[in-house]
Amino acid sequence: MSRGPLALLAAALVAATAAAAGAPAAGTAECAGLATCIDVPGPWVAVPPHGETWFLLECPGRRGIVGGLDALASSRDIHATWDAQLAAPIAPGRSSSSVALFRAVSGRHRAGLVEPRIGCIPEPQSSAQTTAYRSTPVGPPLDLVALDLPVRPGTVHRGSLGCAHGETLVDSWDAVAFATAAAPDPALAGAIRVDRAERGGRVTVRITVSEGLPRSAGGLVQIGVRCTE
Repeated sequence: MSRGPLALLAAALVAATAAAAGAPAAGTAECAGLATCIDVPGPWVAVPPHGETWFLLECPGRRGIVGGLDALASSRDIHATWDAQLAAPIAPGRSSSSVALFRAVSGRHRAGLVEPRIGCIPEPQSSAQTTAYRSTPVGPPLDLVALDLPVRPGTVHRGSLGCAHGETLVDSWDAVAFATAAAPDPALAGAIRVDRAERGGRVTVRITVSEGLPRSAGGLVQIGVRCTE
């Protein structure tokens, strides 16, 4: 997936970031109704005008279970969902695991941002056996693996990611994101270009970052893979 042109004005981008930094944070409900919960906010992920963005969030150390989900967005035009496992009844640990794969699109085809969030239920001392829920008539859930790559202005970065030994690559994704408290200007995503390719069971990326990207934007690129045994 490739992002927009890199010719951005540095002064305009810095000003946009500074303006967004003062925006108040809205309330979220990823831990609502959970007696014990660890709030795990993600970065601000760029949503392109066309197509879908994926982003993986994990419970700390991949321990615990996702018990609630929520998201903030740069506008009501951004719509987000997540991939659940098939199970009955629907419940944490059955329809969710220690990770959550978010998907986001722009309803009116305008660039925007989404901040995915999960509420994690800590792993109990002796957890119930839930292995049976991972096997369904349509096959077990795909394994999800992601790598976050911080980027710096005016540089070129490369990265690669593959499945575990013995697994097969199903598909891959990449997402541009910003580790800031408030949503930055969606136009900042145009300062980061990602060229992704799948070869030999691995995904590789070449990331080109404009000098116009402010260092304070906390830019990063997530690459991810979905794998099957």
